[in-house]
Amino acid sequence: MQIVHAPTEIAGQMGILCEGLRAKGHYSSGYNWFHSYLKYRGRIMNTDAYELSKLINTLDKYSDIIHFHNGNTFFRQYLDLSYLHEAGKKIVMHHWGNDVRSMAKVRQLNPYALPSSYLSDEEIHNNLSMLSKYIDTAIVQDYEVYPYVKDYYKTVHVLPLACKINDLPVSYPDISKKIYKVIHAPTNRSFKGSVYVEAAIHKLKQNTEFIYQAIENMSHEEALQAYREADIVIDQLMCGSYGMLSVEAMAMGKVVIAFIREDVRKNFPVDLPIVNSKPETVYEVLSGLINNPSSLAQIGRASREYVLKYHEMGVVTDQLCKIYQQL
Repeated sequence: MQIVHAPTEIAGQMGILCEGLRAKGHYSSGYNWFHSYLKYRGRIMNTDAYELSKLINTLDKYSDIIHFHNGNTFFRQYLDLSYLHEAGKKIVMHHWGNDVRSMAKVRQLNPYALPSSYLSDEEIHNNLSMLSKYIDTAIVQDYEVYPYVKDYYKTVHVLPLACKINDLPVSYPDISKKIYKVIHAPTNRSFKGSVYVEAAIHKLKQNTEFIYQAIENMSHEEALQAYREADIVIDQLMCGSYGMLSVEAMAMGKVVIAFIREDVRKNFPVDLPIVNSKPETVYEVLSGLINNPSSLAQIGRASREYVLKYHEMGVVTDQLCKIYQQL
């Protein structure tokens, strides 16, 4: 198959999926117009909206499947969708969360308030209505995102986050050490619940010795280096699921703390090793791990195995190919 991914790189996933597809013998190229300080280094083409729009006829001609990301297509305002639809192109839209997470739905599903999306609820509804008019199939990363799109598309597939686990050296927590290192990466402080993390860290430092590092304004490569030195990684505490930080940390054998909503948790595999914590209980959870570290290495090993089983690039790519075959 010849597959085009465009136009928004989220958490390095476009690059990883393209690489995974190429490893399976497919022709796959990615084009990204979204650039941030994270500087993901996947093997895709970084471009802009203007340059990408000039490629549509070529990409259309030579592609079997067009895999869009984050609610975006080649053109602003979806001016290309009717053309691609009339041309009979097989298209899938991959939603990542903030592009579809309406505040009205958040209030229904989540016990905690999340920061507003960059889109209003009305814009999200209008976008999903337009996209699903021309696209039958959507992909989401988990059942936290699923409810926001399920009423629009004919088919919604859940595809786990993909990880190049062989690029991530493993280093399990050493339970014989006296001082453990805790890391939190507040890429979006309100979304991650960083105020709760920092309050717990401040309180715990009053009676427990450990090292804490907040990862901010670092490239993805720099952040990965910091994760390697951690024993415990605190991911997001508000939205009710785990993100790419959790996957990469687990791949390295780290103990991960995150809030997993019960309705979301029941759809994950039973062997999910993430230590569940609500925002208001993160102090107790973190204190329990640091002051009773006997389970850290065991959780770290289970974390690595979990990523190998469910998030490894080849495993996820195989699932993606099955989705493509159903288009």
